[in-house]
Parts: sequence; C-alpha cells; structure tokens
Amino acid sequence: MTATHVPRPREHGLPSGDLAVSSHWVHGVRDVTTVPAADRDLYRLLMDILGDVWVPDLMPARLATACDDLVAVRDAVDNIDRGRADIGGVGWGMGYCKRVRDAIADYRDRDPLRLAAVGCSGSKFEDDDPMPAKDRYKGAYWVNKRRYYETCADDGRIISAEHAVLHPGTPIDYYEKTPDDLRGIPIDSDQRLPNGDAVTTLLDRWALDVHEQLAAWLHEAAGGIDPRDVDLEILLGTDYRDPLAARGVFDALRIPGALAVSFPFQEVEQAQGGLFEQIGWMSDAVEVVTDGGER
Repeated sequence: MTATHVPRPREHGLPSGDLAVSSHWVHGVRDVTTVPAADRDLYRLLMDILGDVWVPDLMPARLATACDDLVAVRDAVDNIDRGRADIGGVGWGMGYCKRVRDAIADYRDRDPLRLAAVGCSGSKFEDDDPMPAKDRYKGAYWVNKRRYYETCADDGRIISAEHAVLHPGTPIDYYEKTPDDLRGIPIDSDQRLPNGDAVTTLLDRWALDVHEQLAAWLHEAAGGIDPRDVDLEILLGTDYRDPLAARGVFDALRIPGALAVSFPFQEVEQAQGGLFEQIGWMSDAVEVVTDGGER
C-alpha cells in the first residue's frame, strides 16, 4: 500500500464554517464536496480512523455528510447490495466498504461504558436545608450502593419514587415516598408508557419519567459522534423494579451502540435472598475493584 492509496484530500474552510473537500490529480480537480459545519467533527474522526486505510479521498467526507455518527457509518458500509453500498448519492465498492468497516471495528474495540442505576434509601437525614441526594440518604444499605456505583461503574444515578432519576449531586429536600404511594391514584393524561399502554395513574407517570430520564442519561453518556456501547446495571429491589419492568421502562431503552441491561439483585446468585445478601455482593464487588481486580 502506498501513500497515494490513502485519503489525502485538499481542504478549504469556508466563511460559513463549512469545509470544502476536494480530490486532485495531475490534470486538476477530480471531485469535490462540502462538509457542513455540523458534520466537521465526524469528518475529522473519520479522517483519523481512515488515515492509513486504502479508500478514496472523498469517502470520509461523503460518509460524514450522509451519517449522524460513527455507528451509522458502520451500518451504512455494511448495507451492501449488488456489490456496493449507496451512501450520500454515491455507490462505494464492497472492498472499500469492508476496509472502512474493519477500521471502525478496530477503533471501537474497547470495553463498554459501565453505568449503574441504584435505588434510593428509605432512611434519610432529616435536615431542613436541601443537600445532595448522595448525602441525603443514609444507612448501611445506601452506603454500599453509593460505594458500588462510585467504584464499580463509570457513572451512576439514583432511582427515586419522588424524583424519578437523580444525579447523585442534585440537592433534594427530605421526603417520604415509595412506589406504593403512587399506585392506583388516577390522573388525566394522553401520554403512553414505553410498552404502549395509556398513562392512567401516578405510578404510570412515575414509570414514564424514569424511562425518559434514563434515556436522557444514556444519550448524554454514550451519544455523540462516537457512541459508546453500554452495560447498564439496575440495582433495585422488586418493589421498585417490578412496576417499572411491567411498563416496559427498561426494554424500550435504546442507544446508537449496543446496550446490555442487567439486574444483579435478581440475576446474581450471591445477591439473592434479601438486603444482607445484596450488601454482601456489593461489598465484595467493591473490594475486588479496590484491590485492582476485575468483576
């Protein structure tokens, strides 16, 4: 492979913020396209990934203008019909598409982002002034859940019957509420649950809020032009998990990359049996990570 086989387009910034990208040969300009300003970050990422790959000069630019993110690029070059993929009005040969796909696969060969959503605590400090959610809750059960998401996950959130999904640093007032307090209380709404059922009770509304806020968190954590795959752990007792699962809250979550949702308290043998087993499993998991191992 020689340098002439890898993308070496000429680039010219335009006053609008767009980027004119052209391919040249000995007799002049062979082809030209414009990368809109909004697509320049994806174009730069593709140029980095494909900088040593044998593809046409303008292939990264045309992929960037036709796709929203790197996962969409991968899917586009995988969509081969009769030996080529039609992307952005151009037919790209199967050989070029395979090189792009393989380069993206090598680039994305990394561990998934690990996220943990933990249940709140029935025990709370009763201070009058607002305090961060992670400091409002108390008790051994909560301390272990906090240590778990802070140590074993890349990021964490708290699922609360009062607040739906909380960032741990969000200041909250003292409250007392469980999902049972929302059950059977009718509301007037034209909204639909993730499973398609109508929202008719406060419990339904809470489940919809949890779904929407989890989805927003996933988008924030794993979206953008270079989406991450995600392993999402839901650490909830059955009194919280069951009404959410029954309404399709977790099944309906989507991200550009791959999403794996697990429920350790219900699926891991060591964590089954009750609160003390859950505490023991979380404590062991934190100890493994703290000692430099992997769960």
